[in-house]
Amino acid sequence: MTAVEPVSLGLPSVPARPLAERRRSRRIQVGPVAVGGDAPVSVQSMTTTLTADVNATLQQIAELTAAGCQIVRVACPSQDDADALAQIARKSQIPVIADIHFQPKYVFAAIDAGCAAVR
Repeated sequence: MTAVEPVSLGLPSVPARPLAERRRSRRIQVGPVAVGGDAPVSVQSMTTTLTADVNATLQQIAELTAAGCQIVRVACPSQDDADALAQIARKSQIPVIADIHFQPKYVFAAIDAGCAAVR
């Protein structure tokens, strides 16, 4: 049996070293996911649904999780969105970060709701 020669597809070769060195940072935990420091790069995304629509938001989070997402952000620009955070954080399979829009009182709602982080 003879060895088969590899066929060139014209693709560039994989660089021998990283394209850029990682910036030193402090490692934190976002729920069970380590971020920063020497932790592996985590896959994060943000929902595009109205956060107040709990079912649509949870459906999108499930789809993101199936695609390999490890952390998800949800927008929180209104009181209705803040009120929905508890259900979303409780039912999400991955850590939820509340993306607060100009209302400090929503920060406390997100913390009380069980969000993994607030931004």
